[in-house]
Amino acid sequence: MTKLSVRLLAIAAVASISALPASAQEASGKGFLFGAPSGSFSIRGGYSGASAGSDVFSFVTNELTLNKGDFGSFAIGGDVSVRISPRVDIVASFDAGGMKRKSEFREWEDNSGNPIEQNTAFSRNTYAASAKFYLSERGRSLGRYAWVPARYVPWVSAGMGRTLYNFSQDGDFVDFDKNNNVFADSFKSSQWATTVQLGGGVDWNLNQRFALTTQLKYLFGKADLQYDFAGFDPIDLSGLGLSAGFAVRF
Repeated sequence: MTKLSVRLLAIAAVASISALPASAQEASGKGFLFGAPSGSFSIRGGYSGASAGSDVFSFVTNELTLNKGDFGSFAIGGDVSVRISPRVDIVASFDAGGMKRKSEFREWEDNSGNPIEQNTAFSRNTYAASAKFYLSERGRSLGRYAWVPARYVPWVSAGMGRTLYNFSQDGDFVDFDKNNNVFADSFKSSQWATTVQLGGGVDWNLNQRFALTTQLKYLFGKADLQYDFAGFDPIDLSGLGLSAGFAVRF
């Protein structure tokens, strides 16, 4: 084998080895490490506030030892986002929260001088679809394949969905129509309603795959009450929620 042949063989070998990473990148297409992510999923936890603006809340807070702030609660949620442009995602989300508190009538006692006690519960489960708009670039591409996320990225969102609420009370009550007699009973209302939500937040990117996310979301909506609460206006489902969580890109 001549020196020229050896040189040509060495050059060919080096060229073949150098081509392997490029081939692997091309085979990966828009794989996570080599391009902008296609979407993400996240889990969140936080606080779900309740505006409690309808008359059923006014009634129970006036008569019972409850305040409107008692209807807020811890909440959990999750999101699946699909990227449709450099700054826009379509998001499917789920949020669930609920409270249950013991109370008693403020102005009334039973014949033995004991408090008239009951439990009140309120929960909301919301399934929604939203458009999420990032206010700054989420990252930048280096060359044809590498993608580097920005450290912090603020965003806003708007969407609508369906909310299932449950409102219930059980225990002892005063019958104001029948000589203020005390009786034991339970009352419940549960309905689906169409709701609208507006949100905003910041994603804090830890690296190309993982991020921490914070979210502020306001839910708008009302729903009818069932016959156990006949005579009341639709129940207010609105409220401001704050959550934080962990996101994984894919």
